[in-house]
Amino acid sequence: DATLLKHVNLTLEKMAYGGIYDQIWGGFARYSTDRYWKVPHFEKMLYDNAQLVSLYSEAYQLTKNELYKETVFETLEFIEREMTSSEHAFYSALDADSEDEEGKFYVWKKEELQQLLKDDYKWVADYYNINEKGFWEHGNYILLRTESDETFAKSHGFSLPELKEKVQSVKNSLLTERAKRIRPGLDDKQLTSWNALMLKGYIDAYRVFREEKFLNAAVANANFILQKQKKPDGGLWHNYKNGKSTINGFLEDYCFTIEAFIALYESTFEIK
Repeated sequence: DATLLKHVNLTLEKMAYGGIYDQIWGGFARYSTDRYWKVPHFEKMLYDNAQLVSLYSEAYQLTKNELYKETVFETLEFIEREMTSSEHAFYSALDADSEDEEGKFYVWKKEELQQLLKDDYKWVADYYNINEKGFWEHGNYILLRTESDETFAKSHGFSLPELKEKVQSVKNSLLTERAKRIRPGLDDKQLTSWNALMLKGYIDAYRVFREEKFLNAAVANANFILQKQKKPDGGLWHNYKNGKSTINGFLEDYCFTIEAFIALYESTFEIK
């Protein structure tokens, strides 16, 4: 049904271009407060990102839209960098606030960007809408996009590879600057159900993109669930934190773990 596919593509593109998606760091915020996917509630939840990785991977498989691939790779880089413990488990969430202000870690002042980007500022302001579209409140701008790299490159006289290189360089500069800010709080409990959703996200991404590190992350997380969250009688624990497994598993822990382990078996044929 071409009409349905059009709806799906519209939603996925608008989300990936919008302020709900962290344009320089990867990963999705919890929800948008408007119909344009512009101003998010800036909290990032593991379960949202897990299911969106699966969805964007499947959408890429069908459409071969490079935006979807980039979204998957960047989101999984965010998960690896910010949401993964030394035991290969996944943390639950990153708070919306830092320094008692929602979104302070993520938004930018125009003067700050001008100073940081210098000669690049003009095209970056077009690319990330440092204008009335991206303006939020108190002089702050939310980085968001409104068109594809192909369209933007053509209208600004860049080749596509040249634009991609320039955008990556700008992202690196902004990441370095943002790293100096006070970070949002981390909810570091590790829930079996949400870990299983993320495991499934990694496996879906591996199935589509054949990126070995995605499979390795999935296997490492499966081993965490088997070693820490599985009881001798075959039952599951729900929560893990500070080296302790607690709370009897709920139905969601069982169904998502079973689903993830079936998907993992299909990719590895590991009988365990």
